[in-house]
Amino acid sequence: MFGTSWRVARIFGIEVRVDSSWAVIALLITYSMYLRISLLYRDLSGGAAVGLAVLATVLFFGSVLTHELAHALVSQARGIRVQDITLFLFGGATRARVESRGPGDEFLIAVVGPLTSLLLAGLFWLIDVVGRGVLSTPVAGMFGYLGWVNLLLAAFNLVPGFPLDGGRLLRSAIWKATGSFGQATRIASLAGQGVGWLLVAAGVAFLLGGNLAGGIWFAFIGWFLVQAARSSYEDLQLREMLRGVEADYFMRYDHGAFPVDEQGQTIGLLTLRGVRRVPREQWPIRRVRDVMVPLGDQVVVAPDARMDGVLGKLQDGEAGRVLVVQRGEVVGIITPSDLSRWLRRWRTLDSKALDSRAR
Repeated sequence: MFGTSWRVARIFGIEVRVDSSWAVIALLITYSMYLRISLLYRDLSGGAAVGLAVLATVLFFGSVLTHELAHALVSQARGIRVQDITLFLFGGATRARVESRGPGDEFLIAVVGPLTSLLLAGLFWLIDVVGRGVLSTPVAGMFGYLGWVNLLLAAFNLVPGFPLDGGRLLRSAIWKATGSFGQATRIASLAGQGVGWLLVAAGVAFLLGGNLAGGIWFAFIGWFLVQAARSSYEDLQLREMLRGVEADYFMRYDHGAFPVDEQGQTIGLLTLRGVRRVPREQWPIRRVRDVMVPLGDQVVVAPDARMDGVLGKLQDGEAGRVLVVQRGEVVGIITPSDLSRWLRRWRTLDSKALDSRAR
């Protein structure tokens, strides 16, 4: 999510992790609970207020975890593997390849989260009402407040913006109607970005109104939603692009340029940069010779060429790489990334050598 995460439990075979960012929100919520309890119940001692605030925070995150477990358990029931659940700065996230099945499964898995939060809201309210004759007023009030919090969680998660549950419900509906997972994800992602920017705008309004904490929080949540919605669609595009590519492609063709051969002789270098300059509709009629970089001093070096000269050709040449030619035969290609890797290795070895000398 935001940094390092640690496994803290395994529930029903599902790994539960806590992101390092979770500590920030845990402290903030505990403090806000303490302030609320102290203001409402002034007769309560400081230690009792702190203890009740900690209990309220534990129950709050227990609610978030239960919400995510509902997603995870329904995923497992539908035969979808769940990787883990992670609690982080903005709540929780369940990692499961829900899209591997169909719109019906995604709908069920998405809707169960807000429904669980609604059930928890009802449970906390029931404890508040029934427990007033047994529990102290601050404790009963805490349960009533957690009921409202879970109701707000359910409502917020139903907002139709990806990656919120409401956005997933929107995607499943569009997916069902159009039969296109890609189109559904694009629309849900745009909706998620729209919701995010609205939250950012609300945050700015709060800041202008003098509410510093609320403004920063709304803007931060909005920014996170925008980034999450955008990255979800970019991830889909990447997977769609890679779907038709076999693994051995990267073993054989991990290059940005290829030598052009004519009757056993290398006559030029075809680069991806050159290919991109040609409109796609012209690909069937254009010839490789038309867009290749002809061999010349700026493209060819000998195996014993000095690397400072090679660097100059890489920087000045049109191809962005050079061919290593020996007796008219291409024996290798050098790219800027090759030089970068060599420099990283050299610096590592050189620093180790300096350290050993120092010792």
